[in-house]
Amino acid sequence: MKILVNFKSGFKQIFIVPKSMLAVEFRNMAKEIGGKIDSIEFSLPTRRQSNYSKSESSERIVRLPERR
Repeated sequence: MKILVNFKSGFKQIFIVPKSMLAVEFRNMAKEIGGKIDSIEFSLPTRRQSNYSKSESSERIVRLPERR
């Protein structure tokens, strides 16, 4: 799964992580790497993506709410 992390410093980083990794575990790892996190976007393939070629497929972005 591809995950885009926007850090408060303005730096952006894409991570490739296994689907089995917990979101909390990932957030802590990303925070150690880049500092304070502004937002995290998970890129999930659509259910029908496996039926299409890569050029025909699309991805769905899921944004986590900010932590309060």
